[in-house]
Amino acid sequence: MTKVFVGNFSFSVKDEQLKEYFGTIGPVLSAKVMTEGPGGRSRGFGFVEFATEEEATRAIADLNGKVWDGREIKVSEDRSHRQREERARAGGSSGHSSSGGGYGNQGSSGPTGYFRAQPLDLGIRKTKKKDPFELDEKLFIDYKDPKILGRYMSERGRILPRRMTGLSSSNQRLVARAIKRAQHLALLPYLRR
Repeated sequence: MTKVFVGNFSFSVKDEQLKEYFGTIGPVLSAKVMTEGPGGRSRGFGFVEFATEEEATRAIADLNGKVWDGREIKVSEDRSHRQREERARAGGSSGHSSSGGGYGNQGSSGPTGYFRAQPLDLGIRKTKKKDPFELDEKLFIDYKDPKILGRYMSERGRILPRRMTGLSSSNQRLVARAIKRAQHLALLPYLRR
């Protein structure tokens, strides 16, 4: 382990500043502040790689909990490589996709770090929504029933997408058509205030 995870530092910190700050421990091979979005806005955490394991261990011991630029930083062992190895050993059976390599992978085997880069996996899996019109044969899609159709609209009056409704593709099209008819006949509002 020559790489350490660094979290909770100021959002204004750049790669060079991170490398310089951890350079007091020993020679730093690389320092990377994780960013997001097209503007490259800092996410407040990053990774620092040292030349030797002893320096990485010393960085964790000396700098974890230290105040840097008004914030108490968290320094811990980088566990992202372990998670990738465990997933590879398990054959990708952790329930998460094995693509997307890099940092911030989900699917760790136990409690880990402080941020999304090293997630806390509680073993909670989302169950797939089931189409209520396929489960209950008495239910049917009708533009004259605004109570049922209202479930498939957002607070602002938009038709919810299939990933949120859980409907089959054919029923999603029928629901969308029924909502548009009901809006046209003023049974449902175009915009909810």
